[in-house]
Amino acid sequence: MMNQRTADAVRTVVDITGQVSDRKALAAVDAALACLSAPAVPTEYTDAERRSLAEDLYEEHDLFFGAIRVTGNPVETFARTVLEALRSHLHDALSAGSGLCSGERAQLREAFLVPFHALWRTGVAGTPFAYAARARTPGTDPGAGVDDVQVDPLVRWRLGHQVFFALIQALIVSVGCLEESLRDDAEDVEGACRLLEDATALMTGSGTAMRYAGDFTRTHYTDAVRPAMMPPHINAKFSGLQLRDHRVLLKLISRVKPLLASPAPAVDKSYGLLLDAMSTAYDAHISVCSRFGGDRESSLRTPGSPVPAAKVLERFRDRRVRAATPDRPAESGDPRPGPGH
Repeated sequence: MMNQRTADAVRTVVDITGQVSDRKALAAVDAALACLSAPAVPTEYTDAERRSLAEDLYEEHDLFFGAIRVTGNPVETFARTVLEALRSHLHDALSAGSGLCSGERAQLREAFLVPFHALWRTGVAGTPFAYAARARTPGTDPGAGVDDVQVDPLVRWRLGHQVFFALIQALIVSVGCLEESLRDDAEDVEGACRLLEDATALMTGSGTAMRYAGDFTRTHYTDAVRPAMMPPHINAKFSGLQLRDHRVLLKLISRVKPLLASPAPAVDKSYGLLLDAMSTAYDAHISVCSRFGGDRESSLRTPGSPVPAAKVLERFRDRRVRAATPDRPAESGDPRPGPGH
């Protein structure tokens, strides 16, 4: 499914490093997007899907956060998805600023680079696309179109979630490749570790994306963001738990888990780091939730519940990390605590 347009786009951004300024990175992303064809045609949920997904309201979740499902060449569409999310983040951060520390900004940049490197490594390197690929030269004014504005909490909330969604989709690709690798060649330790390292960087970045999404004051959340996610603007019990892509990722991880029952030590260590990153990503959700009062108030999904929203997220974190941890008997004298403990 790789084509020359996508190879050119990846070539344009694959060498972006942490030392490249946000303005130059934005110019490179704009140039990469110019390599691609027009966005694919949006699709709609079918009546059958709406009936089968009635409780989760995936369509409503997509609509609120501006997530558009499309068909078309999956590789080019995936590249565009990541590029568009990175462009939105860079433009928003440059115009409205960001409260993320330098380490968090580096985590987010690293996470975005993972899909570009993976696309180059698996679909371009060693193929005719690599020999023909040409980087599109960025414009001479990388700051064009970026104006100084005050942060709009609802815009930041939605854009931050769009970044999160793109990284979750990249995680789906990475974990899917890991499953295929483990099934096809369980002895390819180097390949499995590389995919696990990719997934760990993406998982870490997804947590940072949530911190970015909530990068505004509690008053902003109370006055602008929370009311927008409540009736009459939207159905009751609206929740970020309605993300369809997250469910797909969890199913993929459950399929990978039995393949890691007796892994090579290097793979075991790399998978442990991924589970640590998974726990940390949930911690980022919990931190944002608590900062906006979720350590005392119930969530929109469980109004009136005596259990605070942050406590619900803690339970989700513990259950899902346990569910992703391979079932292996402890060796004599080795209690083998789970990752994150």
